[in-house]
Amino acid sequence: MKTLLPFVLFFAAVFPLFAEEAKPVYNILIVTGGHDFDVPEFYQMFDEMSDVRYDKAELPKDMDLLAPGLEKKYDLVLTYDMNTFSVSDKQKENFAALIKSGMPLFVMHHSLGGYQGWSLYREIAGGHYLQKPLEIDGTTYPASDYKHDVDMNVSVADKDHPITQGVKDFAIHDEAYKNVYVRKESHVLLTTDHPDSTVALAWTNRYGKGAVFATALGHDKQAYVVPELRKILHQGIKWCIEESRKNKVDK
Repeated sequence: MKTLLPFVLFFAAVFPLFAEEAKPVYNILIVTGGHDFDVPEFYQMFDEMSDVRYDKAELPKDMDLLAPGLEKKYDLVLTYDMNTFSVSDKQKENFAALIKSGMPLFVMHHSLGGYQGWSLYREIAGGHYLQKPLEIDGTTYPASDYKHDVDMNVSVADKDHPITQGVKDFAIHDEAYKNVYVRKESHVLLTTDHPDSTVALAWTNRYGKGAVFATALGHDKQAYVVPELRKILHQGIKWCIEESRKNKVDK
């Protein structure tokens, strides 16, 4: 029995390493630029996700990365930029083609306000913060607005969705976006009745084979610490990736 002891101790030490490696690992690209944010606290949310690895990209200098071929390295693009830079038609075309071909996209907070004047972005993201009144499909929508330091009650509109599973209604201190345009085809997951906010706070969408999740929540470190937002962020990443993988198989 004594001769077996070293082998037992060896496998006891090594087995957890194999178990850790066997966990699904999602490689994502986090895109920022054009808007200030609480940098350490923002990335801490992702550091605490044991099954998520990330790299950083910053606009406008890394805009050319958002093109077909990126899917060979990453499982998802999470945009937390506010792209008001000069973007060429080719760069827009490449970005759209990337998502349409099956790259999952997570659009977070002020990223809803990027790409003003690019109508296709609304179709990709499932919604858009409008900097001026705009006619869309025959209906005129007012300009969007924002208000800092708002205490909102958030309701889970679809409790059965994988992104909101296990999430109860919650309160959050965040920046509110009012009059955000949300496509009727988008599937709303979170809502609020706060008068300074658009009713829909989070939704899913699909562009081509790419699954898209967008949320207006997540302005700064006061919002980042809310456990429900962290859970939604984590589950949103996983849903987008797994859903896009299914879309690729289905089509």
